[in-house]
Amino acid sequence: MSKRPRNTKALVQLYERVFVCPSCAQLRNGIRSHPRSPRHHRSASTLSSNTAVNASRSVPDKYKTLYTALSDLRRGASVHLSLGRLQLALQGLETTTPKIRVAVLGLNAQDTARRIVRLLLADPLDQEARWEKELAGNSESYEHGVVIRFGQSANPNVPQSRSTIPTLDIPSSLLERNNLEILVSSVNRPSATQAQRTPIEAFLAPAVGTPTAYSGRQTMISQPVHRALVVAKGLEELFQVAELLASVEFVTEEDRQSIAIAMQNADIAADGQILTVDAGRAERGIDAIRQSLAEATTYEHLWVDSGMPNLSKWLARTSNTDGTMPSQISSLISSILQSVSRSLEFQAQRQTNAQDLDLATLTNLGSTIDEFSRNAHQELQSGLASAWSSRNWRKLAWYKLFWRVDDVGLIVTDLITNAWLPRTEKAVYELSGRLAQAGISPMDVTFTPRELIEKTAEEHSSPATQPLPILQAQTASTSEVTEPVITNQAGAASVVLQPVPEPTPLSVSISARRTTQITRAIESLTTQAQQLVLRTMSITGLSAGLSGLTYLSITPGSLYEAGTIVAVGTTFALWRMQGGWQSATKRMENELFDEGRSEIRRIVGRMRQLVEERARPRVDQAEEQRWRSAWASVRKARAELDKLVNSEPKEQK
Repeated sequence: MSKRPRNTKALVQLYERVFVCPSCAQLRNGIRSHPRSPRHHRSASTLSSNTAVNASRSVPDKYKTLYTALSDLRRGASVHLSLGRLQLALQGLETTTPKIRVAVLGLNAQDTARRIVRLLLADPLDQEARWEKELAGNSESYEHGVVIRFGQSANPNVPQSRSTIPTLDIPSSLLERNNLEILVSSVNRPSATQAQRTPIEAFLAPAVGTPTAYSGRQTMISQPVHRALVVAKGLEELFQVAELLASVEFVTEEDRQSIAIAMQNADIAADGQILTVDAGRAERGIDAIRQSLAEATTYEHLWVDSGMPNLSKWLARTSNTDGTMPSQISSLISSILQSVSRSLEFQAQRQTNAQDLDLATLTNLGSTIDEFSRNAHQELQSGLASAWSSRNWRKLAWYKLFWRVDDVGLIVTDLITNAWLPRTEKAVYELSGRLAQAGISPMDVTFTPRELIEKTAEEHSSPATQPLPILQAQTASTSEVTEPVITNQAGAASVVLQPVPEPTPLSVSISARRTTQITRAIESLTTQAQQLVLRTMSITGLSAGLSGLTYLSITPGSLYEAGTIVAVGTTFALWRMQGGWQSATKRMENELFDEGRSEIRRIVGRMRQLVEERARPRVDQAEEQRWRSAWASVRKARAELDKLVNSEPKEQK
């Protein structure tokens, strides 16, 4: 048996010291420190590496307060800001030499933008590089956009790692000297059928497609930038770009100044606001000096005449060589803070407008509701009284049921439709409009949550009634929105699902209740009329048969006794028919009157409740706390930003 070499232990220690990742070393050290503790637990934070997502942000000391305030703003006011632009601002505060990202956008296409970027970044003293051909060609990878950054060009023979956004590394001195990244993309001009307003994110956060290898789809991801240059090809596209910018609602002046226009046209000189370039002259100058260094003078003249130096100067203004905060970073943060402040002010103003209801409006609405109540009760009394004394209702007299029993439903429908609160229904529509004009939503609910719970408790208070299991209740009421209601039965708590009341407009309340009353009255009266007619005919026929038997069996030839029996039976049947029909109609009249009064009181009570809630609106404490926290973060970030901007000139001196 061979023995181990003596230097094996030394080699293993050397290997562990050099060729091991930090997380594995940390895990191994933890195991070695407790070799005899098999149940030793360690938290996940001690096992995670300090890289990638778990990496701690190394923020310079002078930016830490501002960085913390912006982080708090992201957590407390995420709905009021663009998270992409805020993340770009936070990345700019994580170092003293941040990357400045500039977007060069073409109109509906990237051809002109790619051409100008290639000329800006090309090295005239070197031959045409491979990246120039890729950028100038029609590569499918750059169809939706590409991010250009400083770096050595990738080796085409080495497999490239996939990235979320197409990137292109170029060894350009312009990118290295000014610490720039250039996003080449396009902005689309909205058609005539689309909205006239263009969001600012179309320029300062253009969307770039992510590459997909299998499905062929492109997922658009917003890429925020500090500045944007819109390139127009000729006067026609220049007018379209100007129209597009005119449709943008700029929140801050910083956003307006961060967008510039460049036009490719050789016949128009730059006026200071629009940068004019001639890509053809610049290309001829580069081709000339690449063919021979003797053409340096020709290259210089063509390059200056093309207007490309103006674009280079515009890009160079984004650099910071003195170590202070770049103006693009401060402008971006200021724009974000102003945008959030405007959104918070708009929310506060909307809540204030929702709460402000003057005393005159409240008094007017109260008097209108009182007048509506009086008129509704008067109409209910007069309308039903007119209906019961009408000729149409007299058609349903008890003695006419023998030939009008099939007309009960039609006559009842006509009477209730024309006599049961028709003018009140129109008044509800008018009053709902006045409430909506005052900022009150005229909505109604069938049951309030308290009433729903009380009703459920009453239904389940009987010992014979057992609570439905949750699964059974869900299966039985799949078509309704339900909520769990806790009931207590004989000391045992149970959970059942009950329908959740959905709000409906007050204007449809009377029509819905009238439909219910018509259906109920038709079912009740039609059934009662048919039963009464059948019972009357049965008693009359039975008495006639009994009289015939009496005539034939008891006293032959005695017609008086037999007629007496028929008369008494028929009279009794008609008497019962008259009493039953009058009771049924009187019960229906009382029900219609009671239901009408209940409906009027319910509508009036709901309207008054809505007016009182509008006069004393409920304040959402959680929402108010979030709003105050967001405002505190904005003020803190604004104060720290002003402090940094105002102190930097003194430090520079």
